[in-house]
Amino acid sequence: MECQCWHGLQSEQASPEELAKRGAGSAKSLLEGWVSVVSSRSAASRRVYARLTADALIFLKDKPVHEATDVRNGSPSALPLEMVMLTHMASVLGRAEGSEHVRVADSRGTWWQLKPEAPLQVADWAQALAKRFDKFKTARRRSSLYTPEQTKEIKVQLEAASKRRSFLNRLAGYVPCGGLHARDFSKAVGGSNLAYRGSREGVGDLVDLDALNKVTDVDLMEAQSIHWSDSAVTFLQQCKGVPEELLSDFLASVRKGVPDGLKRLIWPLAAGEALASKVADVDAGEVYNKLLFRSFGAVHPLEFQDPVPTFCQGLNGLEDSPPLKEVVKHLWLMKPRGQHILRRLLWVSQLTSNQIEFCPFLPNLMLTLLTFFSEAETMFIVSELLLEAESASSDEAPKIILSLGQMQKQAKLFVREGRKRGVVPEVFAHLEGLGINLEEAALRFLQDGLANKLPFRALCRLVGAFLGEGWEVILRFGLALMKQKENSFLACQSVEEAFQVLESPCQESEGNHEEVNQLTKLAFSLPIKNLSLARVGSSWMISHPAPKQGYRKHLFCRPRLFEPRGHVPHELWEVIWPWVPASCRVYDPHLVYVPVTDGTSLRTCLEKCKQSKDAAMVFFVYNSDMDIVGGFSPLIWARSSGYVDLLSCPRASDDAFVFRRLQKTGKVEVFPWSGKNQMLLQASEVHGLIFGGDGVAIHIGKDLHRCTSSASRSFDSPPLLEAGHDRESPRVGDSFELLRFEVFALQ
Repeated sequence: MECQCWHGLQSEQASPEELAKRGAGSAKSLLEGWVSVVSSRSAASRRVYARLTADALIFLKDKPVHEATDVRNGSPSALPLEMVMLTHMASVLGRAEGSEHVRVADSRGTWWQLKPEAPLQVADWAQALAKRFDKFKTARRRSSLYTPEQTKEIKVQLEAASKRRSFLNRLAGYVPCGGLHARDFSKAVGGSNLAYRGSREGVGDLVDLDALNKVTDVDLMEAQSIHWSDSAVTFLQQCKGVPEELLSDFLASVRKGVPDGLKRLIWPLAAGEALASKVADVDAGEVYNKLLFRSFGAVHPLEFQDPVPTFCQGLNGLEDSPPLKEVVKHLWLMKPRGQHILRRLLWVSQLTSNQIEFCPFLPNLMLTLLTFFSEAETMFIVSELLLEAESASSDEAPKIILSLGQMQKQAKLFVREGRKRGVVPEVFAHLEGLGINLEEAALRFLQDGLANKLPFRALCRLVGAFLGEGWEVILRFGLALMKQKENSFLACQSVEEAFQVLESPCQESEGNHEEVNQLTKLAFSLPIKNLSLARVGSSWMISHPAPKQGYRKHLFCRPRLFEPRGHVPHELWEVIWPWVPASCRVYDPHLVYVPVTDGTSLRTCLEKCKQSKDAAMVFFVYNSDMDIVGGFSPLIWARSSGYVDLLSCPRASDDAFVFRRLQKTGKVEVFPWSGKNQMLLQASEVHGLIFGGDGVAIHIGKDLHRCTSSASRSFDSPPLLEAGHDRESPRVGDSFELLRFEVFALQ
């Protein structure tokens, strides 16, 4: 049998009579049958016989007779009522499971909706049309690969068109209806109106493809591609930034969605900086490497465990440092490596930005970006948002809200706008009648940017618009969600029922293209104006965002490490570093002595420490079971005839502490300075190294071969290593073999 896959790809110039003759029965059909058709030209449903050939989708009044017929003189029933040229087709929708119809559209926006008489045939029609569409799309893409000269010529043409548009836009400003035109970036750019011909797919290697496919509606990808013409994509590939006169049209099209295959090009431009365009001069990898060095030094861990910075600390009703999966609803979409990278990015943000006070949306934003971008590209986009926030004046709100005060204002604005006619005034009145504090409920609803309320694909739509327009998008989507649930809210009879509706997440099945488009249209059609935080009061009138009192906040910090870094586990550094005083955390720990490389000699150890005599120190002692004990001191080891005189020290001894991590439990315990004596440390070649008094917390022998730990009054600490069964006194630990000894100077 002759293959017809590529038949007719060059037949766009064939005469209608010839195509009609083929469709009437002389040409092989790929699929045919009775369907009901509705189109953008006619809202009335028509029952027609549809035939899909290699060239066209043809609608006939009757089922054609398969006999040779002169079309011009044949039966009227053999002539097509309407014909859709496949070369002009721009999209095919209806491939999603459960679709009740198939919709095809051409490059001019005309559409036809087919509903087969047999519901089970919807998938057959969608698959057949999509297969032909993909063939034509591939052929057009191959035939239109631009040479450098052609690309340059197109750029010149588009720049000339841009100048004409700029003049017309200024002229339209003087016309009463000049600002009422429908905004569309592809039409504003001009050129070919053919929909984007490239692949709709484009995800990174950190995402679980099987998991992502479960939440991806193929019709959504196709529908979003319609809004981006080949000319528009070519134009953006030549841009370092979107021209000012096109920005409003560009952002309006971003609201309608961006297919995965274009997100790497369009989303960074929405955020303000080109990454994937041909003229981009930004090296995201270089920027990210600098941030990594600022965060971790020359050595950074490959894996990160909870807790990590999730930026939701200090609020009533929220755990201080919750596991990442409780903050990021869609974490399951990431591979294990992707989850570790997300944790690393959160640490980088914590360690390089001093502006983030409260932002549970940030981890969810990062996960969404990691789905389509590399680790470096994701951090670059986020760092641009954070830099903008740092440079914003006190009178203006940045794109991303990073403080409790701004969140409080956003909640107040949410309530103010929601009360307006045409939004959800009845809902707010009903909730208030139940005794709910609206501002508190609004803050709880908005605090994570709706990430836990939206299906993943709806969250992607929100994130795309957010990158261009900022926090106002979250407010709009929040009000749209409440309007969609209006009947459910009005049916609530108690506070508990209302909060259950408010905090209930949408199902992933609601992430199909119809639901996402409906939510987006509703969000941007609400009569919301003057979304400015400048004139919103900042008083704390509700309890939920009020900072917690009487608890020790988890301090997320860790040191920068350099080679040689020793054998200290990263997670141990992470636990003990917050106990180091802030005046010392500005310095980096450098390994100054380790017996394996410097020699097992106390004299050598003291000489090495003498080279850093003004530095504070952290030391670690390992036994053969890989238990670790150690301590922090504002003074480094130095020869002395007894305990060091703490009154002559340049730093206070109050910050000293000892710690232990037993291998069998993995738990790190810290024992801070008690202040009950003045016995911190002493060192001599006669007695060895002694840390703590009234019972030595850590005593390293002069030969550096053995170590002892006892209960110490200096730290109110027990023996740091458990006593053996033959020991009668619980205040004295075993003498154990010193397997490894490391001294770090903070400098």
